[in-house]
Amino acid sequence: MSQQAVFLDRDGVINAYAYNPEFGTVDSPANPDEFALLPGAAAAIAKLKQADLLAIVVSNQPGIAKGRFTLKLLDAMTEKMKRLVAGAGGKLDAVYYCPHHPEGTIDGYRLACQCRKPSPGLLHQAAREWGIDLGRSYMVGDGVVDVLAGRQAGARTVFVSPRKGYVFSELERQNAWPDLIAGNLLEAVELIQVVENGQWHGPRIDRADREFMSEEPAYTPAYIQEAMEILRRLDQRAIERMVDLLVELRRRGGRLFFLGVGGGAGHASHAVNDFRKIAGIEAYTPTDNVSELTARVNDEGWETSYANWLRGSRLIANDMVFVFSVGGGDAENKISANLVRALHFAKEVGAAICGVVGRNGGYTAQVADACVLIPVVNPSAVTPHTESFQALVWHLLVSHPSLKVAEMKWESVRAHSSVG
Repeated sequence: MSQQAVFLDRDGVINAYAYNPEFGTVDSPANPDEFALLPGAAAAIAKLKQADLLAIVVSNQPGIAKGRFTLKLLDAMTEKMKRLVAGAGGKLDAVYYCPHHPEGTIDGYRLACQCRKPSPGLLHQAAREWGIDLGRSYMVGDGVVDVLAGRQAGARTVFVSPRKGYVFSELERQNAWPDLIAGNLLEAVELIQVVENGQWHGPRIDRADREFMSEEPAYTPAYIQEAMEILRRLDQRAIERMVDLLVELRRRGGRLFFLGVGGGAGHASHAVNDFRKIAGIEAYTPTDNVSELTARVNDEGWETSYANWLRGSRLIANDMVFVFSVGGGDAENKISANLVRALHFAKEVGAAICGVVGRNGGYTAQVADACVLIPVVNPSAVTPHTESFQALVWHLLVSHPSLKVAEMKWESVRAHSSVG
């Protein structure tokens, strides 16, 4: 009797993508240290085992063809994946990879093949070797190529979209609308179980539902899930290091100078208020004095405006400069060059430097005594995520028991019941 299988894409379905802080990019993990299962993935695969469904990975891994990692490293990641899944009571029955890419740099792997999705070659290979009935099986993936490969193989398709609502329009354009849509692998498996139990007949989503689940409605849950992932990955040790530096700054009577551009300037002004009022630290920012700042920009230029303001403020080694920036400053590409010049000056006088930044942290991360990097979970939302979490981090700092010296208004107001 032929078997049923659930074919699983790997990256973004079973494991998380990896962030490269050097280049500020998100890609497939390149070594076992970067490989981490997504929440619920192992439990989902365990459910497949309990339902007597084969769990088979079919994944494009062009990193081999492009020289990002070796077959040995890929095998090591596979072993780690199997081990983590087995630890939750699951089992991956087989793993099939396509190591090719038509624009690869490694001889022997630079080719257009039949195993690279959206071609169904890997699914056909698995079907031959395992006696699988593709018409009764499922393809689960987070990309258009997964849906197309599953469809060409004759399998039902499940699109996993934890934060990929923007792909819906591409699914529509390529006429690749999936049979089912789920938020993650665990939800996908639960949907498959519903179908297999005969409680769901026909496609998951009709045309009217597609229009409702357009790009905009999908954005809210996607953004919230991304925020949850950032919270999980925030470097708590870096935050505690900042707390220690700020406590020491206050002890020695040093001043705190906040620097930011755009949204960072807004944070700087608000942070000045809170650190003065709640944490008892003398704090300032150049953007609170529009007259002086615009005069400096007009007379001296934008690049030197913050550095010269710090000079005019008589910045000394006893003080601290604190940066809010999405990129952290990049002198080579002339991005936030005023921050770079200001940090150069801070280093010259020996002032402490802290920052809450996104992407790879830029110049701020290179020179800071403590720096919190906001993890990149969606490259298309780096700015809103970074600026959102900058506010979270400095609110955490001013309310930290080691820094807070004054009660905040609403926390000091006692609730009175009108009953009785």
